[in-house]
Amino acid sequence: MSMKTSAGLQDSGTADESDGENIEADPALSELIDRHEDTDWSKVPGISATEASAWTARLIEAQETIQEGEFDE
Repeated sequence: MSMKTSAGLQDSGTADESDGENIEADPALSELIDRHEDTDWSKVPGISATEASAWTARLIEAQETIQEGEFDE
């Protein structure tokens, strides 16, 4: 669900709209990253450590993009 929120932010219509959503999304994204990093992926069937690491990297990249304000363009 949170990943859908990130995709929604990318599709935001106006810069003002994006600013408000970014403020709300950043703490939620931080929590998602923390929970993702704390998950013992070896106990999740069908998910490799490589896949989980790639997902975490993408979440961190999304968070950095939000913090840099690149959605305002």
